[in-house]
Amino acid sequence: MKNHRPGFTLIELLIVIAIIGFLAAAILVAVDPVKRIQDARNAKRWSEVNAILNAILNKQVDDRAIYDGETSAPIITDTSVNGDGFSQVIVRDDAGVVCTSNATAPFCFGQNVDYTGAKTCVANIKGIVPIWVSELPIDPKGVGQVPDTGYLPLGNKNTGYYLHRTNGNRIEIGACRPDQGAVIRVRR
Repeated sequence: MKNHRPGFTLIELLIVIAIIGFLAAAILVAVDPVKRIQDARNAKRWSEVNAILNAILNKQVDDRAIYDGETSAPIITDTSVNGDGFSQVIVRDDAGVVCTSNATAPFCFGQNVDYTGAKTCVANIKGIVPIWVSELPIDPKGVGQVPDTGYLPLGNKNTGYYLHRTNGNRIEIGACRPDQGAVIRVRR
């Protein structure tokens, strides 16, 4: 009499593993983790631009005056382009920043930034820290040289966000490097 033991053969196990692998790959493609990570970074940017704008507006209300930033690098520039002012990159500290030098000037994609004066390209708004916001946020992409520019890297004073005051005297805060071509800005 033959001794017959129930169980799986090697071929059956390999087929099951192949099916599980195929299903896992299909789920991974369907979930698209890169897009999810980019969506998460953009969500954080939305939160951070709102936090910065709310902090500036709350400081203005508490002080009963327009907040023009620190005296070393005010956030309102008098120069204008087509009736609307230049944008300025928000920095944690403007010491050593010279806007006329690519090595020390911050960069912001898609924004018209004035690089003609010593500090015209930056907005030093550290006066809102720590009372109205615990710290100035840095873009979720973190520290890194701005590609192909040589400009001041993110995280080294450069927050990755910009400030713009419209000719209607509204403040706009936005992200310099959003993912997926998104436009992330709030204006009030």
